[in-house]
Amino acid sequence: MPLLDELVARELRPLEVWADRGYDSRALRQALIARGIAPEISHRRRAGQLPAPELVSREVWRGRRRERRTRDPRGRCRWPIERTNAWLKAMRRIATRRERKASNYLAFLQLGMIVILARSF
Repeated sequence: MPLLDELVARELRPLEVWADRGYDSRALRQALIARGIAPEISHRRRAGQLPAPELVSREVWRGRRRERRTRDPRGRCRWPIERTNAWLKAMRRIATRRERKASNYLAFLQLGMIVILARSF
């Protein structure tokens, strides 16, 4: 929420926020709606709750027991961001954050994005 408040203070108002199941909470959804932002957050399954049959993709073994893997319907829209973050983390200097100054770290992030974009064209 502090990041969103900072964006609003800089007159950047996001229309929606995409997040994975780790951010699924009623308080967060209500706070986003109060700020006029549509929450696109995947729903967490509660203990003992079976997944919807159309979301079950496969069964995997976890030790001696089998678990059902489920697809996240919102995962396809989050995938480009997750992929880009993984590409940035592959650059060792960005992943370990050796820079003491935030401005230097930001400069290396920007250089990393330039490298990613140069590779894609």
